[in-house]
Amino acid sequence: MDSRLEKSCKVFFDLLIALTVVLVVPFFFSPVSETLVLVSKERVLIYGLSFSLSFLLFGEFLGVREPNFQIGLAKSFLLPLLNASLATLTLLVVVWAVEYSFIGRFALGKILLGTAIGSFTSNLLINKFFSNHPTRCLLLLSPQRRDQIIEASQDRPQLFKWVDPHSTDFQDNQSIERICKAKDVDLLAIDEENSDIDFDIVEILSQGTQVIGLLDFWQKYLGCIPPAEVNQSWLTKLDLRMRNPVALKLKRSADVIFSVIALILTAPLLFFVFFLVSIESGFPLIFRQTRTGFHNRNFTIYKIRTMKKDAEREGATWARENDIRITSLGKILRKLRIDEIPQFWNVIKGDMSIVGPRPERPEFQQELLLKVPHWNTRHLVKPGITGWAQIKYRYASSMDASEQKLAFDLYYLRNLSFALDFEIILATLRSIGKGSR
Repeated sequence: MDSRLEKSCKVFFDLLIALTVVLVVPFFFSPVSETLVLVSKERVLIYGLSFSLSFLLFGEFLGVREPNFQIGLAKSFLLPLLNASLATLTLLVVVWAVEYSFIGRFALGKILLGTAIGSFTSNLLINKFFSNHPTRCLLLLSPQRRDQIIEASQDRPQLFKWVDPHSTDFQDNQSIERICKAKDVDLLAIDEENSDIDFDIVEILSQGTQVIGLLDFWQKYLGCIPPAEVNQSWLTKLDLRMRNPVALKLKRSADVIFSVIALILTAPLLFFVFFLVSIESGFPLIFRQTRTGFHNRNFTIYKIRTMKKDAEREGATWARENDIRITSLGKILRKLRIDEIPQFWNVIKGDMSIVGPRPERPEFQQELLLKVPHWNTRHLVKPGITGWAQIKYRYASSMDASEQKLAFDLYYLRNLSFALDFEIILATLRSIGKGSR
């Protein structure tokens, strides 16, 4: 099953549950003196819609409906409960602002618990349904490409059930059409450019099997595009998505406004952190480093210093997880991404954007350009404080890891949109809340 379909089902049922609870509780489980009973049905419907929408929005912020958010069963109930609490508080404020009367505490409690229990139960059932009905997928690809895809999907083992291309069905020289029908294949992935197997796509489609190209498969189901699979034809499609002057101006305006507000709101925190850094390891408080950005232009990036002052006395080296050069305070600042707050100044200056590929150091650029295919494509947009690769992949501390992260950067380049930027910002906030980087 498609993970986007899974999330769509969760969104639909959460909306339905939240609206139903607000409409049912006042009229069937509350006294006649309850505020929501005394107002007109039209107003109750409006309040129900506002509650439902706030429940959906808070749920997105908390990551309630994210498929990769794997925690224990008991803890998983706390997220819908917190989500329902925030939505209920919103409902309380909205009703008071219009009616000048508070909703009764018992009605609020019933709305809160009813919504939380309903959302938790529906999400649990949807998860179970989709895990029991994985997409039966046949990869009509070379063994190397097939193994690469299977390895990349290991973090979501319930998403696919692989049909073995080396089974006896193939050895008996059965046609692809008959194999798809016999194995009840939901999805057939093919290499459009290098396939040497003949089959009737129309017949396969008529059997209910979806046929998808290799690059489209990577994008739709795995959220990345391996650099080695990218060709000139694919690259020509990038320009159309990035040269819209109106979209660029809107993004630039949003970046500046967001950065100014962020710096103002975090100013007290910054002064406190500067004080702690000065006590632990002295000056300088701000770390400056040259990075390569938009159109291969170098710029100076600003961060709160989290490493020892002599961290690179032997020259530039890759940053690593659990790096011994990081100070005790620096570990905390990095986990919460507080060290990156000064980069909002880079955004205001125009060197960076809020969302985009992370800028790399010029000391590593030449080697990366030689060893990683299409590395230069990430310089077609401004680098970002956060990005798709940052929320989807671990810390890049080698050439191989950098190539893996480029696969996610290529996905971002191909699918640039305000919706994707918003999704990345939400995922970043969730990762900060979990203390992960």
